[in-house]
Amino acid sequence: MIIYENSFIKLDYNPATDVLLVDMPRIDTMIMPEVRSALAIIAEHVRNYDVKRLLVDARQTKVEVNEESYTALISEFSQSLMTTRLQKVARIVSASEVREKAVKKVYERDGLPLQFKNFEEMAPAIEWLTA
Repeated sequence: MIIYENSFIKLDYNPATDVLLVDMPRIDTMIMPEVRSALAIIAEHVRNYDVKRLLVDARQTKVEVNEESYTALISEFSQSLMTTRLQKVARIVSASEVREKAVKKVYERDGLPLQFKNFEEMAPAIEWLTA
């Protein structure tokens, strides 16, 4: 069921599996406030729906910000997730080396107390989340 949608992001929650699917938006320097807001909306819905499993589809996003800014943005988002009862995060990776390096850096550096795993396809990610 769609629990939130605007022209920027869509949150699709399946209560039977307790998986929240998020299609990540395009990110560039012109819309950083909107991206920050979208990530806050995701964290808010994870908290409000007491989501335990998050599936982030980052395949279609295009990052046009520097690595430092993107790393800070991801770090801020991951810290907000730590205030929820989220247990597992699966992420469908992009082709961007800069973005993947930044995500890896945040999740290794911040030592988040949840399971995190990258995938290239949706089916194995859902299988891992619901196992």
